[in-house]
Amino acid sequence: MSRTDQAIDPAEAGCQLLLIGPPSYDPARLAEQLAAALVVGGIAGFVLPVDLAAQEQRSFIAQLAPVRALCAERGIAFLVRDHVGLALEIGADGVHLGDAAEVQASRAALGSERILGVSCGRSRDAAMVAGEAGADYVGFGDLGRRPGRDLYDLLEWWSELFVLPCLAEAATTVEDCAALARAGADFVAAGESVWTDPA
Repeated sequence: MSRTDQAIDPAEAGCQLLLIGPPSYDPARLAEQLAAALVVGGIAGFVLPVDLAAQEQRSFIAQLAPVRALCAERGIAFLVRDHVGLALEIGADGVHLGDAAEVQASRAALGSERILGVSCGRSRDAAMVAGEAGADYVGFGDLGRRPGRDLYDLLEWWSELFVLPCLAEAATTVEDCAALARAGADFVAAGESVWTDPA
């Protein structure tokens, strides 16, 4: 999931997981947790949610170095959620935005080498505008909801008309993941269920 010479090629890669980090975490232990989660394989990228209170601690950025190193070692894109400045400061591979309106400004700040993804909910217009503004992939759905017919229809529509990769964002089971891939998702978001699994 790299923007440069290892560009996203859904035809070759098939559908992969985009791992969404836990909403709350100890930065000092995050690399250890991530290493355990990565054993499942098929993960294209890791999105780091940013706890603003933790970010204000002087040790926060230093504590993320092992996470960045682990992602690089495993060939996994390391993305920061919403914070372009932090992504640049820690040398992340890019940013995943929750607001499609921020794509143009974020692309300008990130430059052309870093990855920029964006959640577009269920809006076809937002996804098309985001693609035109420089997003590398667009996300459809809602991580808090199971996938419904509307999400499958969106994925089918997008994959038939556009080359830009799409991400399915939904509360999913293994069966859902397979169905979302068949509908055209290039990536499926995986989050809470991964971090709460005892293994």
